[in-house]
Amino acid sequence: MKVTILNGGTVSSVADVSNSGHLLGFVMPAAFTGATVGFQVSADGTTYATLYNSSNNAVSITVTQGRAYSFTADILSALSNWRYVKLVSGSAEGADRDIQIWVR
Repeated sequence: MKVTILNGGTVSSVADVSNSGHLLGFVMPAAFTGATVGFQVSADGTTYATLYNSSNNAVSITVTQGRAYSFTADILSALSNWRYVKLVSGSAEGADRDIQIWVR
């Protein structure tokens, strides 16, 4: 599955994981601008909110270009109840960025 952050944007297109299971990880493109990836989630596909964990901290991952990332148990738990997920770059992207995500 693929999501895209458009040139100048920070928020990706939506991943609907209802038929695929749960997000397990993602692969950063070779030319990613941001240094972190956070998440927006939705139950209805219309209203999105920043994802927080049980400690009331925004869920995010520090990333490097061209690397693959698996989610920790804490992040998997935080994402597991949400049907719709968007990835959020820590800064505006310099071009369209396709991010491959793994689901099961």
